[in-house]
Amino acid sequence: MRVRAFLAVFAAVASLSSSASAQEAEGYRLGVQDRLRIHVHEWPILTGEFVVGANGSLILPLIGVVQAKGLEPSQLASQISNRLRERAKLGATPDTTVDVTQYRPFYILGGVERPGEYSYRPGMLVVNAVAIAGGIFRPPRTSDWGFERDAINGRGDLRLAAVRRDELAARELRLKAEAEGSEVFPPVPPALSARATRFIDEERLLFSARIDRHRNQFLAYQETIKLIEGEIKSLEAQIAAARKQEDSVAKELEDTRGHVARALIPAPRLLPIERTLAQIEREMKEISTQIMRARQQINATKILRDNLKDERRSTALTELQALEVQRKELDERVETASRLVSGSQVALSSAEEPGEVSGTPTYIIVRQRNNLATELPASETTVLEPGDIVKVYRPQDAGSSRGRAGGAPRSSTQEQQSQ
Repeated sequence: MRVRAFLAVFAAVASLSSSASAQEAEGYRLGVQDRLRIHVHEWPILTGEFVVGANGSLILPLIGVVQAKGLEPSQLASQISNRLRERAKLGATPDTTVDVTQYRPFYILGGVERPGEYSYRPGMLVVNAVAIAGGIFRPPRTSDWGFERDAINGRGDLRLAAVRRDELAARELRLKAEAEGSEVFPPVPPALSARATRFIDEERLLFSARIDRHRNQFLAYQETIKLIEGEIKSLEAQIAAARKQEDSVAKELEDTRGHVARALIPAPRLLPIERTLAQIEREMKEISTQIMRARQQINATKILRDNLKDERRSTALTELQALEVQRKELDERVETASRLVSGSQVALSSAEEPGEVSGTPTYIIVRQRNNLATELPASETTVLEPGDIVKVYRPQDAGSSRGRAGGAPRSSTQEQQSQ
């Protein structure tokens, strides 16, 4: 038994290596949830790991949103280089490399030992996916605890997902109010479940704390402006006093020059008066410079004060985008958990005798094309794509499932209409 299992896994790994080389030669197309390592030579701000968002794009510093879905890594690298050259007005296109560090996962459910979500590798076949999931499921000889455990875990995941969805709804309520510039927490929608009350209270406290911080920052800038304006008034008073002193010294200098011209006093008497007048003029210039710097500081503080509102709105919009990504991921987990629960219930309700697997399993691949889920019949050598859902039906499974696996491809919409 162990020898047969080892040979099956060895054959799966060997076929994965050969298929991966073929698919890499064709070029991998990027998609949602792919984690990329981007390196732009001499541009560290654009170097790092990024995840393709739910809308199929990346948000990169300096160059903004870049569409990645459907592109090969080399095509994305060229697009980043061209956008950076245009934005930074460079003479030459910078060197950019894009590597996939983690592919978006695939899902497998039905007659396998460990159904669930697994990391995808280029060139993966159905037989590789089954091997990764522990092989074809063999019913336990003592009980159906494995199916019961999957059903319990799936229901637990669904309950946790419902709590998480309430948490995201409460956070979205706060972020939308902040993005609109509201200073009052919005009313709770009637559609929100009673379980979300705790999250609403937490978000209301956070909303109030952010409002208080925003208000305190605004008042601090206002106080700074008043202090600087008071300093300017003091400096202007000093200039006014210096002008009066300048006029007095200038008059004294003029009178002294008249006396020297009539030989009433010696000429050296002019030097101290001239030095005093020069010192007063120098002090007036210094005070004027201080006034100019103070006014510049007032302008800079006003800009910071006026940017507070825009900063609050920008932060809220950024967090809303991240929240939407989390909601998409949560929906995918809910769909996976629902399928696990459904598959476990079907297995528990089947009147199957425990024992070894006999016959050849049938496979169905659920694949997204143009936002439409389509079911495709498959075999062990069918090449998988990232995001595929692999359904495995053993010969012992319900006849309706096996019958559909051998028919023509059907979309999820067609299944609902037939039901």
